[in-house]
Amino acid sequence: MTTTTPTTSHAGHRTLTPATGIALFDRWTALWNGDFSDPEAFLAPGFRIRFANDPERGAVTDAVHSPAGIVGLISAFREEKPGLRFTVDGTPVVDGEPGRAACRWYVTLPDGSQKSGIDLLEVADGRIATVWSVTGARRFAD
Repeated sequence: MTTTTPTTSHAGHRTLTPATGIALFDRWTALWNGDFSDPEAFLAPGFRIRFANDPERGAVTDAVHSPAGIVGLISAFREEKPGLRFTVDGTPVVDGEPGRAACRWYVTLPDGSQKSGIDLLEVADGRIATVWSVTGARRFAD
């Protein structure tokens, strides 16, 4: 994996670039597709994930505080639900000053049906620090 400088510095303030926001979304999606290589390269040490509509998993996901924690959670999820394929749906929108990127995504289930969601990535020092995620019961209409 090639590492690039993820942010630019302006008078001490770091700005998330569109290219880096898009690359982080691609890497985040690859993680959900089972690419567990080098998560520390793009996830902050204190990484957190927040699912808005999964109260049953809330206690489990709220306990995730590291790249290794999310890799374990996703690995278990993929074992529980094999054959899923996650895809970024469109181009992520990047808001550089606060360091955020948002995008729709969809997952294709083994039977060919699809669900979609929206993730908001909060980025610190060029790595994903927090993800806010909402999953729907069906795919968003185009």
